[in-house]
Amino acid sequence: MMQRPLFIQWHERNETGIAILDEQHKGIASIINTFYYLMGAGANNAMLFSCISGMMKTYARVHFITEEKLLEATAYKDYEKQKELHRQLILETERIEHEAVMANDAKPLLDFLKKWWMEHINEQDQLYASHLLANLSAMPKK
Repeated sequence: MMQRPLFIQWHERNETGIAILDEQHKGIASIINTFYYLMGAGANNAMLFSCISGMMKTYARVHFITEEKLLEATAYKDYEKQKELHRQLILETERIEHEAVMANDAKPLLDFLKKWWMEHINEQDQLYASHLLANLSAMPKK
């Protein structure tokens, strides 16, 4: 099989500076890249949907819980807004996944995941990154 470029290229500019969040972001990008690779390798759509989307949903939820705990602990002013955004993203992912399964076409889901994830990292997460960096360093160590 031929070597394929990664669907999502990770760059330093994607980082928030918060180690755990950056590691989780890379993990989710890796899941999306695996989805892309398997799709290009001719993997069965049913297998892609059951395995990859399950991994993606679980990992995204873990990431959102982590993010929300950090935002709550540092009294982020838009905590509730961010939490609602996460809820909406999960619902939208589930809707698009359902449509992709019904059409037996993984590509729309893959494209959505890439667009959604990179916007989440490079736009929404950057809005609170400086807040977390400033407030996490000021918190007492347990």
